[in-house]
Amino acid sequence: MPASEILRIVFGFIAVIGMIGACAYAARKAGFASLPGASGKKRRLAVSETLPLDARRRLALVRCDDAEYLVILGPSGETLVAGGLEAPPREDASPAQQPANPFAGFGSFAEKFRQAGLAQENKDAA
Repeated sequence: MPASEILRIVFGFIAVIGMIGACAYAARKAGFASLPGASGKKRRLAVSETLPLDARRRLALVRCDDAEYLVILGPSGETLVAGGLEAPPREDASPAQQPANPFAGFGSFAEKFRQAGLAQENKDAA
């Protein structure tokens, strides 16, 4: 087997692994990795907000059941700033509510694209 074919196979393998990694990253950013209904039970713990304080530390508002905790996270550890804060009512109170679909606008784009193609075909036929 010549060296050019071996290189082609190796680069093809690296490209496929890279595409799998890119899809996994996109799925995680889109929220598919942590869907609340995936495990069949409601989550009790959530990070409500985070705020970077400096390059190494950030402030996090963590919700557990009906209480919120203000925590500073850093490389040296965690520090509880305030605990047992009363949490506002959850936004996801209704179980029928579905998470936002990041690809919801794609359908309208596809429809506009199809209509533009039909218009071009009609223009070419005339």
